Amino acid sequence: MNSTLREALRLREQGYAVHWLRPNSKAPLEDGWASRPVPTAEELKRTYQPGYNVGFRPGKWSVVDGREVVVLDVDIKDPRFADEAYAVADTIMDGAYDPHVKSGSGVGRHQYVGVAVGTSPDKAAITLRESDIWMLDGKPCDPGTKGARPAWLIELLSTGKNVVLPPSIHPDTLQPYEWLRS
Repeated sequence: MNSTLREALRLREQGYAVHWLRPNSKAPLEDGWASRPVPTAEELKRTYQPGYNVGFRPGKWSVVDGREVVVLDVDIKDPRFADEAYAVADTIMDGAYDPHVKSGSGVGRHQYVGVAVGTSPDKAAITLRESDIWMLDGKPCDPGTKGARPAWLIELLSTGKNVVLPPSIHPDTLQPYEWLRS
């Protein structure tokens, strides 16, 4: 059995609302994925195709060990600012920043956080903090510059968001997402 299919089935059994993503992409395979019923293990087996990436719906859809799973997403656009972003994430997590997943980008991180059932945010993504430094084409610029993005962004991802899981392949680097801890 393929490692992606095996991982999807393992996580589905734990309670993650797993779904297929397009090959080498973060995009869900099916339209309407955010409101469809969560695929069963049998449906995942039947619909899997080699090359698919795998993702899950956090928030109310994913209940693991009796808690809804939300994701602290540390999205780093410029690796020179990774340590700064990790330090801010540690402050947000009150000294308990210990990410579960390393993005295929090499620097992005996801930490899964369990919250009481019925208490995950209804908003898909909540920006918690972002860098004061904005970048365009690898150079600092004014925040209002067209096409500029913060050097890093920390969000809480919940109901309505798609989160990429290991061993999916990152679309830009073609490197796998990796578990840092179980």
